[in-house]
Amino acid sequence: MQKSALSWPSAAQAIQTSAESVTDSVDSAMTNAVAKLTAIESEANYSRHPLSSEAESLLGLRAELNALLNQGQVLTASPYQFQVGNKQASGSYLNPQTALKILASKMRDQVDKNRPTGTINAIVVMVTESQIKRFADSMNSITAVLTLPDWCQVARQATALSTNGVDKLHQSASIIQPRFKPQAHLNAQPLRELLKQQGAQLATLESLANDKTNVIGKLQALAAKRANKLNQISTAMNALKSLNGSVYSLSISGSPESIASQLLQASAPNNNQYTVASLLLSEQPLTFFEDLLC
Repeated sequence: MQKSALSWPSAAQAIQTSAESVTDSVDSAMTNAVAKLTAIESEANYSRHPLSSEAESLLGLRAELNALLNQGQVLTASPYQFQVGNKQASGSYLNPQTALKILASKMRDQVDKNRPTGTINAIVVMVTESQIKRFADSMNSITAVLTLPDWCQVARQATALSTNGVDKLHQSASIIQPRFKPQAHLNAQPLRELLKQQGAQLATLESLANDKTNVIGKLQALAAKRANKLNQISTAMNALKSLNGSVYSLSISGSPESIASQLLQASAPNNNQYTVASLLLSEQPLTFFEDLLC
């Protein structure tokens, strides 16, 4: 083993030199091409496709889609939170009535600077089971659809606790240190930045080389690509609608104090000992989640 000074890899330099033999001429070639097009601009007359007008009339859908995403907060009570769940030697427990009381108490916590103020919209959503195995199964089913971070954590913890009886009997052999990490790209700097910059340069070459296909061929390929992509989007959207699982839910609104009162007045679905309950809070209407959960 010997000490060596860092030097730029010749393989990287060769790629750059080869690429720049063409890309250095792009600027002047594009300038000349634009000048030729500008000279005949007045002769160009393209009619608008009928679908273009129909699409323009639906551009407001973007605003409707964006309106489904709101700023808000998620407040969760679960058996595994400090000072929330009832911790005993046999495990941690939380029943629905206690969960609602905890959420109501938090809505009245004026010490917390992140407590919402004013009129807010809220959705109470709850999962409750009588056995840890059923609770874990329900949480895994729900979090496959509703990926609230707190609920995903509860699902992982409940799953681990439900298999403790078997897992604690298994002792793995000790691994010699240091540990192997999973394989990944060896993209430490400066390679990462080289891939980014050189990749952009090579993309220009690939674009220029694509001129071997005439305009009609490109339009045919684009039409096929667009149709395929739209089919993929439609399939993915329909797959999202395949929902499994059920929750207890309630939509309410008002001031934080009013929401706390409504939580205390809400009837608990049962007295099961495994419960997770959350409040989805926002100043804007929670249209999407209300339709999804209520």
